[in-house]
Amino acid sequence: MFFKAPSEINREYKSFKRFWRIIETAAAYGFQDLTENFTVGRKIHWHENPALAGRSRPEKLRLLLEELGPTFVKLGQILSTRADLVSVEYAEELAKLTEKVTAFPIDEVRSIIRKELGKDPGDLFREFEEQPLAAASIGQVHAAVLQDGTPVVVKVQRPGIRQKIEVDLEIMLFIARKLEQYNETLARYEPVRIVEEFAYSLKRELNYLFEAANLLRFRKNMADSEGLVVPRLYLEYTTVRVMTMERIFGDSAAQVLKSEEIRNKYDLIHISELGVNSLLSQIFEHGFFHADPHPGNLFLLEGNRIAFVDFGMMGRVSEQERGNFVKIVDYMLRGQISLMTDTALRMTISGKFTGRREDLERDISDLVDENINLPLERLSVSHILEELMELFNRYELALKPNLYLMFKALISIEQLGRTFNPQLRIVEMVQPFVRKLKWKSLNPVPYIRHFLDDLDDNLQSLQNLPKSLRGLLHKVEHGDLTLRVEHHRLDDIEETLYVTGERLSRSMLVSALVIGSGLVIVAKIPPFWGDVPLIGLLGFMISGVLSIIILFADHKQRWKFLKERERRKRLQNRRR
Repeated sequence: MFFKAPSEINREYKSFKRFWRIIETAAAYGFQDLTENFTVGRKIHWHENPALAGRSRPEKLRLLLEELGPTFVKLGQILSTRADLVSVEYAEELAKLTEKVTAFPIDEVRSIIRKELGKDPGDLFREFEEQPLAAASIGQVHAAVLQDGTPVVVKVQRPGIRQKIEVDLEIMLFIARKLEQYNETLARYEPVRIVEEFAYSLKRELNYLFEAANLLRFRKNMADSEGLVVPRLYLEYTTVRVMTMERIFGDSAAQVLKSEEIRNKYDLIHISELGVNSLLSQIFEHGFFHADPHPGNLFLLEGNRIAFVDFGMMGRVSEQERGNFVKIVDYMLRGQISLMTDTALRMTISGKFTGRREDLERDISDLVDENINLPLERLSVSHILEELMELFNRYELALKPNLYLMFKALISIEQLGRTFNPQLRIVEMVQPFVRKLKWKSLNPVPYIRHFLDDLDDNLQSLQNLPKSLRGLLHKVEHGDLTLRVEHHRLDDIEETLYVTGERLSRSMLVSALVIGSGLVIVAKIPPFWGDVPLIGLLGFMISGVLSIIILFADHKQRWKFLKERERRKRLQNRRR
């Protein structure tokens, strides 16, 4: 029997070829245990790479994703920000992923720009550099100069990348479904949901208008931030596949970290405080923040200014979520562990966890005790957040994705800030924002405004209330009021009662047969077989046969019950 591809995979030859290439490569990188469900009836050809000897499984996964290409590299990069899904060990290894891509030819660049903007680059721009500044899996960036002399960068999407990604996503989704179906360990992480979320994220990344909208909003929010430079977007030169924005001239934080000469050009203590304050303002004042502030996306400019670049990954947090974070900090400082635990659970997807509440509170108390008495220069927000996420992992709690992005952004910016300034006191810098949010929560104006926004609906409901009450009372008086009750799992109770009654009746029948047979033998009622009454002997034999049949039936029923209970337990764990 040969393996049949499901309907999710396009039936073109290229799709099949790509699918088997992925399976064979995964096996060659040491993941034969995951590929065995896809190779029924087909011999798979693979040779394990000798260079993999001695490497850990997370390392093998990173190398595998790099080998499989852009879509899988992107998936790995997103998973590297979700240690709550893949564990810290895998997340740290996946964070090392690099995109091994070459630039596509300038003729194709010109063709895409002509198709998207209606003119050749030579007509649109005074200057357009043929050699790209950078090349990535989705697109590449070219330096250019507008007709008015403004230096810009033009991001152009890689030709054919959309079709390639669509094929890979089809295959990913099929693989995820099979793994969820046959691998109970991986099913707990809901691989189908992860691939679907990834597909949504990648779909947005393939449309540069989403990134353009992020840049416009970020620029508006941070317009009054002194020392922060936000590149200007040129919307008339921006489409789904082409994006043009102001060119930032400076040194990336990655370059600063590598070169002592470059470090001496800047006041790194001032810049570290500026960068941290900027991200705190984005999170706590605007609820819209740069979700990937790694050293390559942060530039240092003349005059000790900074600039964020690459607005493809942005995070959003609501006022309520920001309020919960403030409460956690407040309860931690006041030592109110139970309230801190309640608030922390509200930051997770379901709030349900494995283990006991007492153990969870004890572990949170240990986390607080470990950190709260440290000197301010040694107190690290990133360390506390990392420990909190590890604790969530231990109790199988999933942090809300947007809050996870917030945690990761805070961890990244603090670690970068401490690299520039080891004495950085981020807790002192957080406190003003915490106080501002606390005072804001006491301000009655937003609540009044919210009430007034809903006033029309509330007045309409109030106006209809007497009529509704009269109708209800009329039904009560005439006995027409009906109450509908929905039950859940009562069918299980009904089945249990039925089985119990059936077992009891069978037991009483066998007992009656044994007692009756015994009375016949004692009374010596004919006919006889030898000296033993034949009817009594026959009764004992029938009761013995019935007992054996009943024991076998009960054993079979118990086996079915245990199997069904195990199936339900697996289902509940997957939903959790």
